[in-house]
Amino acid sequence: MVIKYLEWDSSFFNKKIGLLDLSQNQKYFEVENDYDLIYVVSDLEIVNNLTNYEQTHSETKVVFSKILAKEDKLVYDAIVSVLNSPPKESIYQLAFESGKFSRFNLDVNFTNSEFKQLYKKWVDNSYSREFADDILVYENLNESIGFVTFKIFENYATIGLIAVSPLYQGKGIGRKLLEAVESKLVVLGVDELKIPTQLQNKIACEFYNKMGYKIIEEKKLKHYWKL
Repeated sequence: MVIKYLEWDSSFFNKKIGLLDLSQNQKYFEVENDYDLIYVVSDLEIVNNLTNYEQTHSETKVVFSKILAKEDKLVYDAIVSVLNSPPKESIYQLAFESGKFSRFNLDVNFTNSEFKQLYKKWVDNSYSREFADDILVYENLNESIGFVTFKIFENYATIGLIAVSPLYQGKGIGRKLLEAVESKLVVLGVDELKIPTQLQNKIACEFYNKMGYKIIEEKKLKHYWKL
């Protein structure tokens, strides 16, 4: 089994990072010992450890999907596109909230500084259109209290980041942001919206279920750091 060298991750974190993608029927494998970190992805639970590596994080990655209904476009005056505006500190803070269940935040071998720099980079790359086709922000009294990014592919779109300020959660803002994305996609002729998250993020999973989304993909992901 060959480990795929991840150039972007390795360059960003200044570590040699690789990906080991296992098939369902592959239970035994050998790995090189010159990686600082290996992401292991599989369809089944991995029970054996990697020699000379320590497992520090485990999660179940899921992708939710919904076929969008051809309904009238919803318009929320409080939600605006900020793609052509410079990123603000409030957007970065919302990105950190979006990533609080991220493996880069929960794995103790990543520092809080590394986690925040990663999500700031995600925001910056969204503004540059590398990671997103639009950024929608929910504003209240000139304060950005929620946001969502999305990117369109050939016949579907994906949510990149979505979050609501902890002070305003539970007030339906997340629902309005997601509905605004759905409405924009319908106008653009996109039929399907996919949302990746972690099964451990129970609040998010319950929210997506209530919004009519269903899980279409499930993978086990673990981090192994060199001893």
